[in-house]
Amino acid sequence: MAGHFILRSITTSDLNLARQKGATWSAKAEHADVGWTAASRKVLSDALAGKPIGSRAGLPPHRYLECKFSVGAALEAYLRGAGWADLLVRPDSVGLGLRQLSTAAESAWKRGDKNGALVEQFRHGTATVEVYYVDGLEMYLP
Repeated sequence: MAGHFILRSITTSDLNLARQKGATWSAKAEHADVGWTAASRKVLSDALAGKPIGSRAGLPPHRYLECKFSVGAALEAYLRGAGWADLLVRPDSVGLGLRQLSTAAESAWKRGDKNGALVEQFRHGTATVEVYYVDGLEMYLP
């Protein structure tokens, strides 16, 4: 699985608020079997820098914040003002394989409107954000 966007780190308070507004947090960490090692940290660092990584297999543990349009207006309003959206990235790293954005989200992204891209992807059905750190700490397991 891959997200539409990557958010390197989210605060516990932002995560809790997003969940209160209707976003869901994946039940378990993906790539828990890989763990946080020098090699997995390098794969993540290379991916975030736009360097080719071959495949997602070596990425360290991460979770997904999923925002579904079916949740409704409260989540959309939250996403429009989410300060963390300014920190979203979509590195052009061969092998990272982020999910394709909707046409409207891609247009907003190309204009540099990260909140707009997040909201447009949400309005398309679902916006999924990969998160690797919580409060700056490596994703906990499982």
